[in-house]
Amino acid sequence: MNPKLTQLLNEQINNEMSSSYVYLAMAAWFEQTPYMGFASWMFNQSREETMHALKFYQYVVDRDAVVVLQPIAQPKATFESPIDVFEHSLKQEQLVTQQINDLYDVAEQVKDHSSKNLLLWFLNEQIEEEKTVRDMLDRLRLAGTDPASLLVLDREAAQRQSPTGPGGHGHGK
Repeated sequence: MNPKLTQLLNEQINNEMSSSYVYLAMAAWFEQTPYMGFASWMFNQSREETMHALKFYQYVVDRDAVVVLQPIAQPKATFESPIDVFEHSLKQEQLVTQQINDLYDVAEQVKDHSSKNLLLWFLNEQIEEEKTVRDMLDRLRLAGTDPASLLVLDREAAQRQSPTGPGGHGHGK
């Protein structure tokens, strides 16, 4: 595999793990609030990002390239409100989309069609991810600070299925 592409794929493993850590911090923040549905949403999102990192990891291994793991930065841990969290979530998804677009550009330059195929899967996934977050953010903005509306949205967030199927995790509160 092209050395530049190998390096960027390794960086993407880190990007996805960093994204997972960002979502885990969001889940932890929600765990300290009454919004257990949003905590579950973010926890499941963290798991999904970890699965994405492992998909990149396995791809690098399958292509007989070397996996080089890097440190993961400490994520932001405090937020102002559910809207603030979801605004950060949307920015995170847009960042990941840009990272994958950049990877796709390099795969195209070096004519690595297998990598382009993998990255197309991720680009389609990102369309869905951004839309899901944007839809919830729009609804949170509509709800404003109305507790009843926020609790309805929280209950809906709890219904979102995790990438590993129904279930989720238990909450301490």
